[in-house]
Amino acid sequence: MRLRLFIALPLTEGIIKKIDFLEKELDKSFKIHFPWIPLNNLHLTIVFLGYLNYEDYLKLDQSLKNMKHFKSIKAQIEKIDYAPLPSKKMIWLYVKENYELEKLKNEIEKILNENKIRYQRENRQFVAHINLARLKRQDFLPEIKRDLNWDIYFNKLVLFKSELKSSGAVYEKLLELPLDFLP
Repeated sequence: MRLRLFIALPLTEGIIKKIDFLEKELDKSFKIHFPWIPLNNLHLTIVFLGYLNYEDYLKLDQSLKNMKHFKSIKAQIEKIDYAPLPSKKMIWLYVKENYELEKLKNEIEKILNENKIRYQRENRQFVAHINLARLKRQDFLPEIKRDLNWDIYFNKLVLFKSELKSSGAVYEKLLELPLDFLP
């Protein structure tokens, strides 16, 4: 059995409400209905693992449970814009470069490597973002870029299973770890 997995930081209710308002405002402003990802699916992916066999999943589950605790992470959403540029296949909330997010990603990758867990390594630079929409057509796209400067807090780390369906991805939480609220 193989599982399609990723490790992510889910969004808090407060930021989801802001995103919902922003999406409705954009739809109304441009008289377009963008294909928004359901609000309850929004997250910031730290490491996409791809398909893992069940043995590697069990090793990962145990390793994450034994991982040293991280404090909650404060970050800043810089802007909304199309991504990746220049292809404009998605709409992202871009997160300002953040040392704590990088540190968490590096720690998880270290655990994966130490435990010889075979996963789909990213060869591109880590760009922290929240994917809001996947665009099927790029014929006419209005200018949506806006500076936001929103504070965002992450207080959980989640191992998600992702199942691809014709209606879109369906996510299931397999493991949820609180990020400690340390000063």
